[in-house]
Amino acid sequence: MDILNKNIMPEVEYPTIKGNKTVYIDKITVDEKSCEILKTNTPRELYIFGASVKTGEVHFKFGELSRIEFAVVEKNLKTNTQTTHFLAQYNYSIMYKREQDNTTYECVDMLKKKDIKFLNLKPRWKASEASIPKINNDLFYFAKQTFIPRNKITETYLTFEETFFTFLYVTEQDELIVQIFTQDTSAQTAEDHYKLEELIAKYREISNKPVEIEKLIKQGDKYFHEFVLETKPLKKETIESLIKFGKTKAIVSEAQKLLKNQD
Repeated sequence: MDILNKNIMPEVEYPTIKGNKTVYIDKITVDEKSCEILKTNTPRELYIFGASVKTGEVHFKFGELSRIEFAVVEKNLKTNTQTTHFLAQYNYSIMYKREQDNTTYECVDMLKKKDIKFLNLKPRWKASEASIPKINNDLFYFAKQTFIPRNKITETYLTFEETFFTFLYVTEQDELIVQIFTQDTSAQTAEDHYKLEELIAKYREISNKPVEIEKLIKQGDKYFHEFVLETKPLKKETIESLIKFGKTKAIVSEAQKLLKNQD
């Protein structure tokens, strides 16, 4: 079972969570670039599964209660070994994490935008209601967000119309820590995020074609423009396209500064 109800078969066996069948949610690849950011030499693949698990409590109105828990299968691509991380909201934590994780969190509205760490894309969320896990005052890296649509599978075995934000951190002992934050979001927000991912993938494919890049910049929104600004060094033609089609004054101003520095 998967969240899209398409019988997607991941490359690992479906785990169970406390005897419950799980739903396959998403895959994250920690490639060479991500390894460099996370300061690890170990490439990994992560397979995220979830399930609705009964708590054993009974509510007088709603009956038997349940909660969402996750199983993240970590596949070490060097040794081909697997480790499963079982995540839940232990001790009323807002983060889904392992019971032994000695971590805290930081509210996003208390941070500056530049403080948010990420592997590929910044998260698209309600920042005023979001949090990021941290360990020893060091923030985790945002890895991926996944929208859970409403369908027969998610209604029965998981949850729906929520977005799961997955964060990663690698310790000095090369141990990977995975935590998940969830937020109610609309299908439109998810669609916008996936469009952004598509634009970024195209941008990386045509990095040496200024005419095609200008078309993408003209088509993209402010989030795509912010991504392009951060992929330095930028070619002069790309900077000029950002000045021409930038969606905000801040983006245009930053592009103008970059162009001035190149002259």
